[in-house]
Amino acid sequence: MLDVVELELRVTPTADPVMEWLPREDRELHARIYADGDRYHLWTDREGWFSIDPPGRAITVPPVPDPIRLEERLWGFPALLCYLARGELPLHAAAVDVGGSAILFAAPGHFGKTTLAAAFHMAGHRVLADDISCCRLEPVPSILPGPSVLRMRRDSYERLDPSGAEITADHPGRVHLALNAERRGDGAPVPLRGIVFLRTGEPVRTQVVATGRSLPDLWALSLKLPSDADRARCFQATAALAGSVPVWNLYRPLEFEGLPRIVERVIDTCLET
Repeated sequence: MLDVVELELRVTPTADPVMEWLPREDRELHARIYADGDRYHLWTDREGWFSIDPPGRAITVPPVPDPIRLEERLWGFPALLCYLARGELPLHAAAVDVGGSAILFAAPGHFGKTTLAAAFHMAGHRVLADDISCCRLEPVPSILPGPSVLRMRRDSYERLDPSGAEITADHPGRVHLALNAERRGDGAPVPLRGIVFLRTGEPVRTQVVATGRSLPDLWALSLKLPSDADRARCFQATAALAGSVPVWNLYRPLEFEGLPRIVERVIDTCLET
C-alpha cells in the first residue's frame, strides 16, 4: 500500500542528481532524481517536484491539472523506487496474463511492447503492464500488476482500435486508454512462466535462450541506481531471475497483420512447454 499526498513542494538540492534524463527527439521530458538519505526527490520540467519515501511507503505529488499525466508519472520512477526498497526488480517490459500465468515481453523502446500487449488484450487476455513491469522474486518469480492502461502510439491505435478500453487522454503521438473494469483483475501477483525478448527479423520464429545467456539483456533493461550497492542488488536479482524462468527470443517483422499469429505462437511456445 502506498500513501499518495498532493502538495506543492519546493526542494533545493544540495548535491548533484543521481540520475538525469535530457530531452530528445522521442522524449521531450527533462527529469532529475536526487537522493536524500533513504528518500528521493524527482523533478520534471512538466509537473515539478515529487517526494518519494520508500521506507514510509509514501509519495508526495505536485498539483497538476491533468490527472492522467500525473498518474502515469506517479507509476513511473516514484513507484519504481518504492519497488526497489522492497527488493523487487523493475524491468523495461510489458506483461500479460494468460489463464493465470504471466508472460513478460522485454525490449527497449520502439520494439512493439505496448502493441503486442494490446494484441493480447484484443485476444481476450489481461494486460498486467504495458511498459514497465515489476517482478517479485520470492517465493516464486511473479509479476505485480500495474495500472490497467495502454499508452499506444497513434498509428498502432488507429490500426488496432482495441475494444474493452476507454480513451482517457489524447496527446500528440500517443493515445491513452484505460481498460474497462471487467478486464482489469485484481492486484495479486501473477506467477511468471516465461520471458520473451522482442527482436526484429523474418521469418517469425522463437529461439530458446540458454540459462545465463539472458543476463546481459535483463541487466540492460533493469532499473538500477548508479551506486555499487544498487548495482550489486540488481545483478543478484537479474541473475536469480535468469536462472529460474525460461527465456526465448522472438523474431518477427514489425507489422500489424501478423499480430494474431504472434499471439498464438507465444502462447504455444511459453505455456505449452
